[in-house]
Amino acid sequence: MQELEKIIWISIILIVIISVKERVKLALPILLVLVGLLLSLTGLLPTIDISPEMIFYVVLPPVLFDAAWNTSIPDFKKEFSKISILAVILVFLTTTIVAIFVHHVLPGFGWGLAFVLGAIVSPPDAVAASSITKSIVLPKRLIVLLEGESLLNDASALIAYKCAVVAVMTGAFSLWDAGWQFLYISLGGVFVGIAVGFLFLKIYAFLRNDSNVETFAVVLLPFATYSLSEHLGFSGVLAVVILGMYLSWHSFAIFTAASRIQMGHIWDVIIFILNGLIFLILGMQLPSILADIPSPEIFPLVCYGFLIFLILVAVRLLVLFAIPAFSFSRSAHTMGIYAESGKEYLILSWSGMRGVVSLAAALALPFTDGRGLLIEQRSTVLFVSFVVIIFTLLIQGLTLSRLIKLIKPVDKKIEDEHILNLLLLDRSISYLANIPIRGHLTESAIKTMVSKLEAEESELIDGRVEPVMLAEQIAQKGAYLQLELSLVDYQRRELADSYQKGRFSLEIIRKKELELDFWTATILQEMKRFGAASIASDIVE
Repeated sequence: MQELEKIIWISIILIVIISVKERVKLALPILLVLVGLLLSLTGLLPTIDISPEMIFYVVLPPVLFDAAWNTSIPDFKKEFSKISILAVILVFLTTTIVAIFVHHVLPGFGWGLAFVLGAIVSPPDAVAASSITKSIVLPKRLIVLLEGESLLNDASALIAYKCAVVAVMTGAFSLWDAGWQFLYISLGGVFVGIAVGFLFLKIYAFLRNDSNVETFAVVLLPFATYSLSEHLGFSGVLAVVILGMYLSWHSFAIFTAASRIQMGHIWDVIIFILNGLIFLILGMQLPSILADIPSPEIFPLVCYGFLIFLILVAVRLLVLFAIPAFSFSRSAHTMGIYAESGKEYLILSWSGMRGVVSLAAALALPFTDGRGLLIEQRSTVLFVSFVVIIFTLLIQGLTLSRLIKLIKPVDKKIEDEHILNLLLLDRSISYLANIPIRGHLTESAIKTMVSKLEAEESELIDGRVEPVMLAEQIAQKGAYLQLELSLVDYQRRELADSYQKGRFSLEIIRKKELELDFWTATILQEMKRFGAASIASDIVE
């Protein structure tokens, strides 16, 4: 009960933090970690003990599923070779180099524990990546690479971590066995993800009539898939990622419009709550982590943590530089560091924030080895891991947005959206031209619809050809949307007045209210698309 009360109070603090986020101008994960550290140092709230099971079985599945669901599979396939280098080769190389450093520098660290620490800090965090990139405007290709890396690198790092823990527990390590174990765990996770997705699509026919049941089943699915895969000895991370991609690929055909809208809203709330609470609680872990560290050792260990942070940055810089697509090509040399390849290289190199998965792996390290002997360096592993996480979040997280604003990568999202709109309009006009005409009313309806679509197509083409006119059209569209929003607001006030005077039943009122809500959401989406969101505050009263 006490833990529940703590979570309630922390949730209230989370709401307060988010309400002032825009004034502080910090990425939400960074702000939450800072507030968590402040709360832990001042002792204003008791520390919440965070268990590895809570992160692995409660936080990770929905976050990975949501990220996989929103990953473009064609783009993922196109960049798969680069994503594999980042998610597998970079992780193993980072683990090895950190292990060599730790073994030779930190007192009492054998090769087993050194590789454990290397595996813990090697993967950039999926939660941190998705949270920070969502708040920053980036080119599509960069987002695909960053989020694709974060989807797969947890699996690589956790498998390396398990092999290193086995070496600590048994005192023996076989590279051959570790390689086979990696393949077995990875391929098993992929198989589980596909199998669960396939079975769900077969069962889904019985759920189609109830959007509430559909939504609940989809929300439950990543938790069940992760648990099943882990119990079978496979990678739960890969199982959930493959499941999310599999269902996302088939979502256009199987889910109803009502289900997609409902799922979208619910997933937004779930991810919002998990991301917020986990980063706030992450910052609050400092007192419990410091408890087992002697005071004279704190500063040297912080220095070691900073050196490991520098190693992580250097290894990532070098590996990305070695990939031809990210290195400074001939055109980049001639155009300078602000060429597009140079911009991508800098942003990717500086996007290596660590987070909750690394902390969970450190917390999951056993207290004793296979012979029952105490692992004396466990508290050191935990503290150094926490220090590295904080350095990456604060140094890289705080400066990443400024780096992006400085080098200004080209984002073709608006142009792509324009092309897609033209494509859909052109295909729609062709579709209507081939519809069999059945009676005068059908013919009249088709002509009206074709005229409307042709007018929209003409407006888009004219706006694309004449940029000056496009700016004028955006201003006109903004004024129209402002008027439309004020009209919805007026109707909502009239609706409330009618209900309060008892003229209509609540059922009819709620139905109309829902229509107005959808209308408002559509208007706000249009405002966002046209860059006219700022006029929302200027609604005519």
